[in-house]
Amino acid sequence: MNAILQTLVSTVVQGSMLALIAIGMTLVYGTLRVLNMAQGVMVMVGGFAAYTTVVRTGLPTWICLIVAAVVTFLLGVLTYYSAVKPLLGRVGVDFEMTAFITTFAIATIVQSVVLLIYGPRQKPFDPLWPGRIDITSDVSITYHSLIMAAVAIGALVGLGLFLSRSRYGLAITAVAQNLDAARLMGIPARRVYVVTMGIAAALAGIAGVLLAPLYFVYPNAGDLPLLQALIVVIFAGLGSVRGTIYASYIIGFLSAAVAIYWKSAYALPVLYVVILLVLVVRPNGIAGKPQEARL
Repeated sequence: MNAILQTLVSTVVQGSMLALIAIGMTLVYGTLRVLNMAQGVMVMVGGFAAYTTVVRTGLPTWICLIVAAVVTFLLGVLTYYSAVKPLLGRVGVDFEMTAFITTFAIATIVQSVVLLIYGPRQKPFDPLWPGRIDITSDVSITYHSLIMAAVAIGALVGLGLFLSRSRYGLAITAVAQNLDAARLMGIPARRVYVVTMGIAAALAGIAGVLLAPLYFVYPNAGDLPLLQALIVVIFAGLGSVRGTIYASYIIGFLSAAVAIYWKSAYALPVLYVVILLVLVVRPNGIAGKPQEARL
């Protein structure tokens, strides 16, 4: 019973964090048809923004979430203007593949700059709220994990309201569903691209702050989140927001179950096997459709 309860708790926390990171990749692919390889480095930058804000300036801890979101939003916008916009409309250019490479190049450059400034050593970062709560005599959860789940779920709900009720959110949805029709309706597609890249980066930056106390802050901190996000979006079906949410919690459950009932080192190999089987049966993922991004 305790193992089941621990699995469920871990599923909620891990699934929420995976969704927070992967949803940004889904939004970017849905609107731009670009697999943004800079998403992982945004997680790392968010962690360093929080570290600089709290450790080096002494500002209150909660402010670091806002600072990380703003810094990564601006970096996401810069990534669009430097790595994606120059490729739009270019004749004879494979846009998807070239943008995949250029966003990866941006990630490498940012990672190198952070390495030069902060060095390669891991830097500890205190939990946003120390302590833990005992659910049973053998199962407990840290207050920081509760904050992780609450902030991630709150950000996802806020994103859902933004997409369904705000002007720019509806524009993002329209561009993702049918670019030509959106342009005919007068929607400025390129402005939508900028906002989408910024929002995706900001979500990853928030995730970086929440993950910092668990995995420390260092230049390669975004590598594993990027890999996990890729697993989620491929499993879900590229461009499907709803599928990404479902896939995040499914992947979170599988990772938690393998770690608790078997060994944590086997979590990624098991996920690879599951994804292989899913893609053999459904090549477009559990919620994807050929030539269609569903938001």
